[in-house]
Amino acid sequence: MKPQVNTRVKVLIVDNFIWFINAGLYILFIILNPRGFLTIHNVEFILYVSSMLGFLVLGEALAMITGGMDLSLAQNAGLSAMVGGFILGVMAPSLPGWLGVIIVLVVGTAFGAVNGLLVGKLKYNPFLATLGTFIVFDWATFWIRRGAIVNLPASFLAPGSGTIGGVHIAIFLFLFMALLLHLMLRYTQFGVSIYAVGDNPKAAMMMGIDVGKVLFGVFTLGGLLAGFSGLIYLGYIGAVTSLIAQNKIFEAFAGAVLGGVSLRGGRGSIMGALGGVLLLGILDAGLTMLNVSPEIRGVLTGFVLLVAVMINMAISRLRDRILMPH
Repeated sequence: MKPQVNTRVKVLIVDNFIWFINAGLYILFIILNPRGFLTIHNVEFILYVSSMLGFLVLGEALAMITGGMDLSLAQNAGLSAMVGGFILGVMAPSLPGWLGVIIVLVVGTAFGAVNGLLVGKLKYNPFLATLGTFIVFDWATFWIRRGAIVNLPASFLAPGSGTIGGVHIAIFLFLFMALLLHLMLRYTQFGVSIYAVGDNPKAAMMMGIDVGKVLFGVFTLGGLLAGFSGLIYLGYIGAVTSLIAQNKIFEAFAGAVLGGVSLRGGRGSIMGALGGVLLLGILDAGLTMLNVSPEIRGVLTGFVLLVAVMINMAISRLRDRILMPH
């Protein structure tokens, strides 16, 4: 095998390492619980659960590729769902459900634009800026309504609860969005700019890339993805509560890191992020079927996050060694 081809194969294996882990983990749970895990229904359930968190993972992955992070994504999802639910369920119950869907997405995008303004235009540190909006969004959600809002229109809940041919609409939405983002990162100038900004902001600026504009776009897009996540969570629950997507930011971060998105920026892919969120979905479904308590599952999620960071750093070093000229 020629050296160049050999290097490409090694990089391909390293970049897609998460999919080998997913296959191994899935086989392990099949061995432990073959009757429960080896079914089409279970595969659909894993994809459905993964789609809720998946939109947050995609948003976090984009922010991390730019060299930053967005700590407010989960809170944005909860607040967007709360605003839409409050308008439809309390303020104007006569409004059609489809309008509520648009409201949630617009609100999520607007909140994302606030982060984009802080990070991209005002040059705030992404960690500090989104930590601040995390607190504001969290407080605002509880301020609007502490209790649940029920009796919402079926069309409003449809993105998270509806099905097509027995498959949840949420799965189609998530996979379609993942495909769009994959194509955007690989084949558009904006995608190239995202990687350039994450790799070296100063060099990107010298190349004529408007770094502030790119960051504004990424965080605004993250807000839209948070809105989708909020819609799916509220459809899954069947009501709007102040606990929608609470504490999910840690899992979103874990999914992105597990998927190989570099903590240093400039590296990562949507396919990798997709693999990361599926790993978390397989793990959660497997532990649930084995009757592991939610408390233990929470501890294991934290452990997975720590392991994910270590694996991410190790894979990053391995990739650099493979690409290093001999």
